[in-house]
Amino acid sequence: MRTAGRASPCNNEPHSQSAAAGTSSAHAKAPLQSSGTVDLASIGLLDAAPDADLDRIARLAAEAAGTERAFISFLQGDLVRVIASHGSSVREAPAATSICAETSRRQETLIIPDLAADPLYAELPQVAQEDGNRFYAGFPISIDERNAIGTLCVIDREARPDGLAPATIRELEDLAQLAMRILTSHQQNSRWQEFMAIAADWIWEQDADFRFVYFSDSISDSGIDRSYFLGKTRWEVLARPGEDEAFWIEHRAMLEAHEPFEDFRYRWEYNGAIRYTSISGRPVFSNEGTFLGYRGSSRDVTAEEVARREVEHLAHHDPLTGLANRATFESQLADQLLTWQETGVSATVLLLDLDHFKRTNDTIGHSGGDALLVEVARRLKECSSPAATIARIGGDEFAILEPSLSRNGAAREFASTIVQALSKPYDLGERIESGCSIGIAVLPDHGATPSQIMGNVDLALYDAKSAGRGRSSFFHPDMRREADRRHDIARELANAQTYGQFTLLYQPVVRLPNEDICGVEALLRWNHPVRGQLSPSAFLGVLETSRHAADIGYWVLERACMEAGSWLAGAGRDSRLAVNLFSAQLRDPALVSQVRAILDKTGFDGRQLELEITEDVFLNQADDLLDTLGGLKRLGISLALDDFGTGFASLSHLLQFPVDRIKIDRQFVHGLGRNVDYGKVTNALVKLALELGLKVTAEGIESEEQRNFLRLIGCNDVQGYYYAKPLPASQISTLLAEPGPRLAGMKRL
Repeated sequence: MRTAGRASPCNNEPHSQSAAAGTSSAHAKAPLQSSGTVDLASIGLLDAAPDADLDRIARLAAEAAGTERAFISFLQGDLVRVIASHGSSVREAPAATSICAETSRRQETLIIPDLAADPLYAELPQVAQEDGNRFYAGFPISIDERNAIGTLCVIDREARPDGLAPATIRELEDLAQLAMRILTSHQQNSRWQEFMAIAADWIWEQDADFRFVYFSDSISDSGIDRSYFLGKTRWEVLARPGEDEAFWIEHRAMLEAHEPFEDFRYRWEYNGAIRYTSISGRPVFSNEGTFLGYRGSSRDVTAEEVARREVEHLAHHDPLTGLANRATFESQLADQLLTWQETGVSATVLLLDLDHFKRTNDTIGHSGGDALLVEVARRLKECSSPAATIARIGGDEFAILEPSLSRNGAAREFASTIVQALSKPYDLGERIESGCSIGIAVLPDHGATPSQIMGNVDLALYDAKSAGRGRSSFFHPDMRREADRRHDIARELANAQTYGQFTLLYQPVVRLPNEDICGVEALLRWNHPVRGQLSPSAFLGVLETSRHAADIGYWVLERACMEAGSWLAGAGRDSRLAVNLFSAQLRDPALVSQVRAILDKTGFDGRQLELEITEDVFLNQADDLLDTLGGLKRLGISLALDDFGTGFASLSHLLQFPVDRIKIDRQFVHGLGRNVDYGKVTNALVKLALELGLKVTAEGIESEEQRNFLRLIGCNDVQGYYYAKPLPASQISTLLAEPGPRLAGMKRL
């Protein structure tokens, strides 16, 4: 037999309010609905339900109504959950058969004096069973006027034809709302505790004298003994004499003004460890407005602050060397300019980079290169004053802002000290030789802004490197004018190829001793729209360093092969076309395939092509340069070393690389007959080349005397104005078409 006490009071979904025994027969039996109610779980109240407090509400309701049982229930999905009760232990029931769900849905009081007399409820198990429920009164528990979330109900096994007295109904309605207020209060407290657990590590209170009088137990979880603070002010415990007194004076002034504060952070030491704490607080006043003290929360933000400071350090410093980075350096430079404006005290900026660092890095590996940079940073610190700002601003480039230097002589001496310090050998597991070049600028003479100063000192560094490295150079305004000129040329060069402003001239190459033409050299010219036709001396230095260099170089090669193919086809295998390669082409991994494609496209015989390279390619030679030159040789192409004796080539390069010819620079030829030493050097170069099985071409022949000397010492070929200036393709084709020796025809040109 079912026990009446186990029958669910809510286990019958409601239909309508009945204030008298018996219900109209018009009440059709239909599934009870729960639409219009608010799911307790969906608003976060269910988990906050405090059983003890609400159980007392249920007991008071039963006593007020004089019933055996009372329940507080809430709708949760398909169930009605009982969260408080008196006289029963039922905890849930199906919502589909719950009268309480109907009470919530209708959001109004529902009183059924005799459940058994109402055909809608009479057959419900909790009514029909022996000792079943007979009386029901339900009172909605509402969030607001429109949303009920649950029900306070009283139930009895005896019918009550007269229902409840109006005073009792009002009392039960008040208890329903009291239940809601208790529930809300507990929910808010629960949320507050959760938020505080997230937002704070411990809670504290101070009295009107700002002395701590309370700490929550959670302060112990942070490893802090509350007695360390109790009875004392924060500054009495934490202020460090002579260090942060002003900091705490400011904080105390804020408290004395009774101002709230948030995320006030301080650094302190506890048990030998550095800690960072964030505090937030609000002043507390009595109902009469008397200041009582402060109440607030604290968070241990040590990990956060350490991480933040690390990020901040990384934002301003180079992670490898620990020096300042570019942004910090330029900020310090801006500050120094302001200092000059206020005090008239100038300073010196030095910009340096390591000579041949890439080569060194490739030799000892990246880890070795990093170790070298760290050691360079250490030596720079040793050389500089404590007031100096030293920065690594990228790669192997360093900058120094030295406020103690204001005279050029002192700055040059300082730069010399650095050059010497960085030139000393480095012990990095093996002995490493390195060095540096330095540019120097003095502010404000050499710039009014950080960008101007850095731009000008960079030009000074470029000048130092161009002068041979391992030295320093002061900025001079002429450097800026030259840089501006190069910038203008670079901008115009970008459009020159697009607008077809490049053309080729060809200078005949003459073979000694018979003085017959044995080939031509293709020479690039720029038909500038304003300045007229320009020789390479006017723009080649800029072109070589531009991003267009390789493309223009391939255009020159293709155009020369296309134009010269018909001239040289019948001239014999000994006739050749000489074309200069740009350094950018030699750095291009696709050089060999590009040249092969040009030969295929133009049909030019690679055995009649001679590609000229300059000595400076050996200065920063790539590891694969030897393979690249070998690939060109396999196409039948011969290789010539241009301007030999003026650049960086050594005798070992003549043995290491597959060079077929050297070209003696015009400065040696120009000195023939004027200075006996030029004759000796030229003679030595020719004999050396011939001994090594190389051919020799002398450039810049302008006189018969020069021609005779070169013929006498065995020079193979010559070219120069003595025979012919560079000529357009149409004149060269006419000249080469003449039968027999073409010297006379050439001189007519």
